[in-house]
Amino acid sequence: MLSQTWKAMAMAALVVQLCIFMGVESSLPHPDKIARLPGQPHVGFQQFSGYVTVDGIKNRALFYYFVEAELDQASKPLVLWLNGGPGCSSLGVGAFSENGPFRPNGRVLIRNEHSWNREANMLYLETPVGVGFSYATDSSSYVAVDDEAT
Repeated sequence: MLSQTWKAMAMAALVVQLCIFMGVESSLPHPDKIARLPGQPHVGFQQFSGYVTVDGIKNRALFYYFVEAELDQASKPLVLWLNGGPGCSSLGVGAFSENGPFRPNGRVLIRNEHSWNREANMLYLETPVGVGFSYATDSSSYVAVDDEAT
């Protein structure tokens, strides 16, 4: 069982790393920056996705998708979106079915007029390890399927 302190430190590290992304100059290349999703319309905000290692020993990594607020990103709050479950994808359900900037229509992505990134910077986190694109290379990480897994 992981201590609450460890969980808090891992979450703090994730938030700090993503806040750094928000301060990156748009003209600078960033390995996690999404230039454009397939079928995506033109937008005026930036998107990032990638992995944050939360346990280097067991090689556990959580997948995230970060979407800047449409306007005035620096003054907007950061919302951390975690879908319920456990086992429900924050990306597949939250970002692309509920409150994300796009909705797939079978051929292309269309803008979601009710997207939460109109009012906030959105961070979608796939958790616990094993949900969505989050992973661990140590198979013992998949024994538990609840919050203790991450």
